Amino acid sequence: MMRFTLAALLVLMPLLVSRPALATEFQNVLVTDVSKDQISIRSNYSGETLLLFGAIDTQPYGEADGVVVVLRGPAQDIILRKKNKQFGIWVNGPAYTFGDLPSFYAVASSRPIADLLPNARRAELGIGADVLKASNLDPKTPHPTPGESEAVAAFLRLKQQADLFAAQSDAVEIIHGKLFRAEINLPAGMPVGAYTTEFFAFQKGTLIGYQKGELPVDIVGAGHILHEAAYNMSLLYGIFGVAVAVFMGWAVAIIFRRR
Repeated sequence: MMRFTLAALLVLMPLLVSRPALATEFQNVLVTDVSKDQISIRSNYSGETLLLFGAIDTQPYGEADGVVVVLRGPAQDIILRKKNKQFGIWVNGPAYTFGDLPSFYAVASSRPIADLLPNARRAELGIGADVLKASNLDPKTPHPTPGESEAVAAFLRLKQQADLFAAQSDAVEIIHGKLFRAEINLPAGMPVGAYTTEFFAFQKGTLIGYQKGELPVDIVGAGHILHEAAYNMSLLYGIFGVAVAVFMGWAVAIIFRRR
């Protein structure tokens, strides 16, 4: 449900400013919102489309020539292992531990990002999966090795195959130079947690607008109880699982014995 009408967007535009470190560089021209306050995942959740929209104040700088929208999932620490083939058998090889990598990452832009700003500036702003910075959590190897770079590339590839990392050019529609909208597909297997929305407006490669928000993604219903038990009461969850398995085995044995 959209919380702002177009009139409200234009009235509130000068009042909404995020990320003070960036706001000091320019007069922010963006006011933004999303179509949902939160994403509720139930047992039958099959994915949905999230609408991200906003308005651009053209008075300070004129019309923006590009808008980028980023949806970032909660950060996670991961262990990547490379499979090696030895004597015809695939076995686990070197392990690499990384942190601060998003569990979900989607970028939508009004034009190809390479046409909006140079790669160095993209890396500064964290726009694009290829410029994500992975923190090496292994103190023995503080500097990245070729194997680690290959592992991060494999991580990105697996996320893209699972529809958890996506990039769409020409996916942000700018209407009359003042309004914009974008749609991002949320897959069924998206992780839960606090997601971050980021909106960027550019003019000739210069950042003229920025807004940041939060979008909670939670499991609701019976699935929420099981999820909380599995992660926060793992011992009790394991005992319960074994008890259910024993009971089901006993019940099946009784049924077949009667036959």
